[in-house]
Amino acid sequence: MNAMLKAFNKTQLIRSLALACLALGTSQASQADIVYALDEAPADGRLTLAADASEATLTDSAGKTRSIKLADLDEVRFGEDLVVVRSGNLKLIDNDRNQTMTRQTGKIKLRQGLHRFVVPYWQGDREYGLRLTVTGPGISGESELNGDLMRCFRDEDTKHDDSPGIDGEGFRLPELALEAGEDRRQFLSRARYRFYVGDKAMAIGNMSVLERMTLKRSGTTTAIDTGLVQDPNTYIGLVFEAFFRAPKDGEYTFALTCDDGGQLYFGRVDRFNAQGIGIEAGPQPWRAELKPANDVIGEIVGIKDDTLTMKLALGDATPAEVSVSLPQVAELWDARQDLSQVNRDNEPADQDTAYIRDKDDPALVRSVNGRITSLSDEAMSFVFRGQERTIARDRVVGMVFANSDRPKPADAGFHQSLRLRTGQVLAGKVVAIGDRVEMDLLGGGRVDLPRAALISMRSENGRRIDLTRIKPTAEEAIPYFGLAMPSVLNRSFDNGMIRLFDQNNYEQGIAVHSKSRLHYKLDRPAQSFRATFGLMDPGGKLGDVTARVIGDDKILWEQKNITAQSGAVNINVDLKDVKRLILEVDFGDGQNVGDRAAWCNPQIIYAQD
Repeated sequence: MNAMLKAFNKTQLIRSLALACLALGTSQASQADIVYALDEAPADGRLTLAADASEATLTDSAGKTRSIKLADLDEVRFGEDLVVVRSGNLKLIDNDRNQTMTRQTGKIKLRQGLHRFVVPYWQGDREYGLRLTVTGPGISGESELNGDLMRCFRDEDTKHDDSPGIDGEGFRLPELALEAGEDRRQFLSRARYRFYVGDKAMAIGNMSVLERMTLKRSGTTTAIDTGLVQDPNTYIGLVFEAFFRAPKDGEYTFALTCDDGGQLYFGRVDRFNAQGIGIEAGPQPWRAELKPANDVIGEIVGIKDDTLTMKLALGDATPAEVSVSLPQVAELWDARQDLSQVNRDNEPADQDTAYIRDKDDPALVRSVNGRITSLSDEAMSFVFRGQERTIARDRVVGMVFANSDRPKPADAGFHQSLRLRTGQVLAGKVVAIGDRVEMDLLGGGRVDLPRAALISMRSENGRRIDLTRIKPTAEEAIPYFGLAMPSVLNRSFDNGMIRLFDQNNYEQGIAVHSKSRLHYKLDRPAQSFRATFGLMDPGGKLGDVTARVIGDDKILWEQKNITAQSGAVNINVDLKDVKRLILEVDFGDGQNVGDRAAWCNPQIIYAQD
């Protein structure tokens, strides 16, 4: 008996080590949180926070723990719970982000036979592309996965067993023997696909976008690529499923190249099997933008006494009902409506604006300015030119809150933002992290979320301050000839996403045109300024600029002749004892032709207390 137990334990140990080695082929540790703390290298493990504690605990895979002050915790990317990978299977390649065509590879040891794989893919904007290739024994060179290397059942509903797992030599065992795949009466030399479409209102940025897309069609295909997509301007998603036909035992290298995000799984994946979970938000879902950074969906219970009450749809079985002070509310919109045709040009800065569907022509949306006083199941009450008016609730499309007689929202101070897999963003103070995460929302109300509903957590207004979220104390836009071009936030001058000549897109950045100077006052001891700087693609193709970081009238960093050919520059400048910061973009050798540039992810890191 003891001999049998020793043999069993040895086999289990070998299998565990084999799985660990396979995991090294992935881009990050599977099922682990990735923690970014200021002044430290990224680390993985499981992060927990006791109720109302000031320090979090990170436990690594060996069970070793360490404490991290909340003030030093910059970002947490929660473990990959979007998909549930069954025991013995793995995510081989994670190439999931907003990007241009980028290649990632992963190696895996396979026994001869048919191995089930899944490739989910999404594209958020502009061009798109997807390519999956493989090299290995029995395969001539680097080959695209095609009909010779793929199989799928003729009958989509055919059942089969999962892979038995990893054998004692570290090889993944096939779901089906090779001979089964040669039975052309049961198999096709193709892959199955599902094609989804979305819209730009979605929080495109990672694979969770597939959950909010609509299934358009499905079928089979001879290639893992985007050739079956006919509309290049659509926000799209694709999920491919098939068996890889491994002709021999050996190590195979897969390469996934995509624009934007793609992944490669081996084995059955529990999510991506259906159309998507959607968001249940009662009979009339509303999208609420709450200050400073909440973006939520739910059912409006009502507005009364300058308080908004909503039932937030957060992916749990029971919606969370919260009450929020109206000064914290920026906008409310009917989530069912297409808002692309709503004209918002006439919104005053000191009055509320209500967007109302025309009584005689429901396709026409009109705006009215005044003060929103209440909202019930039946009607919205509105003060217009000093007179109280009521409007049937079913005609209300949107509400923008800007009335100057309301108090300003309370200072958010140090807090966190949670990004959910439903695309929503919550801002508040996280008070506990375990299997569930609790947060006190800014403006009122506590939410209790399953950990699996979260993508990430970021600290806001702590030691790291994003300059895209604060207004410069002064801005200078100095033209070479003609008109000056003031800066714009988080977009290019043509309203697209900021893209530099490093082939990366940036969600956060300050787009500027030479010559520009942005002034900031540092109200406490600072440690460093960090950013990525470059000319924007394509508007800056002909540009040539000099960039400077100036502290207290002294040049701390300077680089001349930044062009499209020189690419982007990563900046990390010491700000010790600096009180005033200036970001300057000066004319280069080409005068001001094409001098469209951007400070991307510009951040000030303050010193430790």
